[in-house]
Amino acid sequence: MKALARLYTGLIEGLATLAGLMVAGVCLLIVYDVIARNLGLQPPDSTVALTEYALLYFTMAAAPWLVRTRGHIVVEVLHSRFQGSVRLWADRLILTVCIVTAAVIAALAGVLAVEAWSRGEIEIRSLAMPRAFLFAPLAIGFGLMATEFLRLAVRGEAVADPNDKQGAI
Repeated sequence: MKALARLYTGLIEGLATLAGLMVAGVCLLIVYDVIARNLGLQPPDSTVALTEYALLYFTMAAAPWLVRTRGHIVVEVLHSRFQGSVRLWADRLILTVCIVTAAVIAALAGVLAVEAWSRGEIEIRSLAMPRAFLFAPLAIGFGLMATEFLRLAVRGEAVADPNDKQGAI
């Protein structure tokens, strides 16, 4: 069981690292595009499309890690005012809503990815890409986020990091 937990942790951390590398790659691509334009060279036709796709991919790659490290958004104005059993009840309610919402989005995105793949749909912009590749990161990212929220709920952990005094008002 510990090996599976380590493997899963490696997946979450690896996706977060991949997200960081994608951000750096997009920055370099944009810099190259701007320099090429200013030098009168032909920049890549697909810079905008690749940047837009990367926004989706690195957001979904980093999102489960953000849930794990409690970097997700919590309405601290309300949450920090709750005490004792009310805070525990609020945590359970928030985690339940997050689990259900993320799982539903993951399932819908998964269905859309399978449908797009089976129909052979292609997203045509400055480059052609299977449309399923737009839904797959949503299915994976939201599925992993649902798993991370479930992990917090099973462990009885709070939605917000109790050690984070910066975010509290």
